[in-house]
Amino acid sequence: MLKGERTWTVEASVEEVYAVIADVERYPEWHPFFATVDVEDRDGEDRVETARCTHPTPVATLTTEITFTYEPGAEVRARRESGDMKDVDGRFLVDVRDKVTVVTHKLLVDPGMKLGLLLRGPVEEKVRNSVLNGAESGLAKALAARG
Repeated sequence: MLKGERTWTVEASVEEVYAVIADVERYPEWHPFFATVDVEDRDGEDRVETARCTHPTPVATLTTEITFTYEPGAEVRARRESGDMKDVDGRFLVDVRDKVTVVTHKLLVDPGMKLGLLLRGPVEEKVRNSVLNGAESGLAKALAARG
């Protein structure tokens, strides 16, 4: 089971950060957990509701169908519906604390029995850090690219 959480501050408004984290189709450009996002369904506000996604790992590329939910200006959540992993629950939360924009990324991945046997010890830590650190640095780059 891969479980992790990272919180950091950014020099951007909540609205700017939320615009990036809610643009799920662009995750492959900056989020290391997403190699591809192929949209299957959209909600009434034209946001990605369900997508088939691929995820690079040290041992294989995995595929999942993920449902995304949105709390405008505050949270984007990704939950596994089906696919190679037993469970995926990822969240980006954004808010303001003491006049500073704060981002929290929470991740819970249960790769299942077979893959779980390969993702232990140092490999597990490497994957966790790659996803969480990569999401932080990738988000910073995505925000900078927006101007």
